[in-house]
Amino acid sequence: MNKVNKIPADKVLIQVQDLSFSYGSVKAVKNITMDIARNAVTALIGPSGCGKTTFLRCFNRMHDLYTGNHYEGRVVMEGTDVLGKGVDLTELRAGTGMVFQKPTPFPMSVFDNVAYGLKLKGIRNRTELSDRVEAVLKHAALWEEVKDRLKEGASGLSGGQQQRLVIARALAVEPKVILFDEPTSALDPISTSKIEELIFQLKQEVTVIIVTHNMQQAARISDYTAFMYVGELIEFDETDVIFTNPNVKLTEEYITGRFG
Repeated sequence: MNKVNKIPADKVLIQVQDLSFSYGSVKAVKNITMDIARNAVTALIGPSGCGKTTFLRCFNRMHDLYTGNHYEGRVVMEGTDVLGKGVDLTELRAGTGMVFQKPTPFPMSVFDNVAYGLKLKGIRNRTELSDRVEAVLKHAALWEEVKDRLKEGASGLSGGQQQRLVIARALAVEPKVILFDEPTSALDPISTSKIEELIFQLKQEVTVIIVTHNMQQAARISDYTAFMYVGELIEFDETDVIFTNPNVKLTEEYITGRFG
């Protein structure tokens, strides 16, 4: 059933090769093979429980935080299989940032949220930290809103501001990839629009993979779209193709709301 569109080799950042993932005896992701394009937005769509988030969390091995889980296959990023035994998970997760459905600022100041990863990388000079924090907050379109509140707790920001702060925190350590797991589902339309605009701009510097239930959002901001169902990749292609001329009947039924 899988329909996989090939991305030109020079544009590929990640190669997913026959990837399966199991929670104990339950196989939640089944034999997925697809490429992820560099400096593009790839959307993962499909009904609830189809394996989108499970698939997303394979890229930074968040499943390793829990016991009884099992990967099969390979996820190759620039020649390295991130599922390999010798992979430094701290380094992997710094290079593969993640933004969750609910904003997750640390219980510290706005400044310290962004500076946290920089300090872990050994940057201690206050001037350099200040310059880097300002630059990344500007990049996340948040500086003008928080420049006079840097010493205040991040919990005092609005939901949309907190989500942009979390994105800034991820950007600070200069990742290659940022994973978004329904980053706007808890936000109002204005905040959602700001996050979407930011994601669209981010692909100039990083590769973005986003899980979304919002068909219009996927159509607006993504370059490629993967449709998943019961753990399988049903169809993957350029977003315009998926939404206007899908090759698989099940994809068409989902896109047009006639699913099930």
